[in-house]
Amino acid sequence: MRGIVFDFDGVIVDTEPLHERALLECARGRGLEFTHEQYMNRLIGLSDRECLPVLYGLAGRELSEPEHASFLAEKKSRVQEMIVGGQAKPFPGTLRLVRESAGRVPIAVCSGAIRHEIELVLSMLGIADHFVAIVSADDVVRSKPDPQGYKMAAEALRLLPQDCVAIEDTPTGCRAALGAGLRVIATGHSLPRAAFPAGVASFVGSTEEITLESILAGIQ
Repeated sequence: MRGIVFDFDGVIVDTEPLHERALLECARGRGLEFTHEQYMNRLIGLSDRECLPVLYGLAGRELSEPEHASFLAEKKSRVQEMIVGGQAKPFPGTLRLVRESAGRVPIAVCSGAIRHEIELVLSMLGIADHFVAIVSADDVVRSKPDPQGYKMAAEALRLLPQDCVAIEDTPTGCRAALGAGLRVIATGHSLPRAAFPAGVASFVGSTEEITLESILAGIQ
């Protein structure tokens, strides 16, 4: 492997709970509800843009364009408040791997999160300069599980997809990376092994178990 593409939420930082909480608060303000099981089975891994039609569909309601825009703006504001408040905690194993990779192999982020959130957190963690590229929800027409984002990330690294490994925490993200032709390491930060598609190269309980050497050797 010659390059690494990191997912953001659930891989670099433990923000999946923040997104779930903000989504639920905004939903309840509009007379909507969802369970934790529904979030984990239907919503996790989707961009906000593609998550909201699914959420409204669960309640049998139509989502208008104005409602979509106002919901997105409110959720963005709530998540940003949590991040600035220090609630976005990094995964130590990922921070180590990012720092070990700097200067040795090119690395990128491919995420369904908006660019502002990604850049804010990476700057707060002091690792923004380590990444060659960021592919966010703002950069693609079709978010995960569509492979578009991962294809763009590999291109930004100036590598073939098959020469890159993706690190993901959701089945949606894994399908996107696999569809783009990347090798995939699934991490159990958010879900158990059984949740992931058969095509992933390996599963680890956390990024603490991943080493740069094993990635470069194609072991993980």
